[in-house]
Amino acid sequence: MVRTPRFSAEDFVEAAIGLVADGGPSAATMASIARAVGAPTGSLYHRFDSRAAVMGAMWAALLDEFADNLTPPLAAGRPAAAALALVDWAAARPRPARALLLADLDTVLDAPPEGDTAAAIDAAEARIEAAFDACATRIGLATGDAAGRGRLRFLVIDAPVAALRPALKAGRIPGPSERRLIEELVTLLPIAPGLDEEDAA
Repeated sequence: MVRTPRFSAEDFVEAAIGLVADGGPSAATMASIARAVGAPTGSLYHRFDSRAAVMGAMWAALLDEFADNLTPPLAAGRPAAAALALVDWAAARPRPARALLLADLDTVLDAPPEGDTAAAIDAAEARIEAAFDACATRIGLATGDAAGRGRLRFLVIDAPVAALRPALKAGRIPGPSERRLIEELVTLLPIAPGLDEEDAA
């Protein structure tokens, strides 16, 4: 009979997300990650050979989840809907949102990501960039329009993230006040030809 592993890599990644969300990157030690899952530390080392490996896998999972929420409306030429999708995601998944939006890669990782983890992070970032390019094209921004594309990125990601951070830092689930602020921000976004304001949002 084949013995099914009791603890999966995903179990440890989810535990790391919770620890980083609640206590910052330093809270996610190998011992604390294993303890959060209820596993012996050896089980964690069986899945990941170092803290850098598990934290890299965590960051890849977070970035992939972020891209899952952001890229469909963005690629469809609906930047307002993409920005609002971020507040909906942060409200529905506050711990992953805190872990991703209140940290950065340099503070999370002990060493640069390698192998499959680096490839997964690159793939998630490439999905976001491709969606931005598709959106910029849909709303009529030229490839060389660096200012216009920078403004698009600011209004879709940077400003909404800044609006969400105070609630996330305070341990609150983002709610109506954060959504209203982001709704005000997205009125500054252009609308793709063929979409009305209701469709765009």
